[in-house]
Amino acid sequence: MSTPQLEALAFDLASDGCAGHELAIRQVVRAARLAGPSRVPRTLVDILADPAEPEVARLRAFGTIAVALNVTGALADRDTAA
Repeated sequence: MSTPQLEALAFDLASDGCAGHELAIRQVVRAARLAGPSRVPRTLVDILADPAEPEVARLRAFGTIAVALNVTGALADRDTAA
């Protein structure tokens, strides 16, 4: 997932919530897991990945994960590897 895709998802989640965006959320979860726990805390990834978690918790986890992926360069690593 690229930075522009992540930004678009952030706007979608802010507008619509998680419903209807589970596929994109799974892509973020995958990127976060590939980045590793030193870059993205596993607890946050587990919260985002679990549709049974309260939506507000999932949205907050998404925001923190998105920042971590951008700040650490994990998205850039994935984009150039593809």
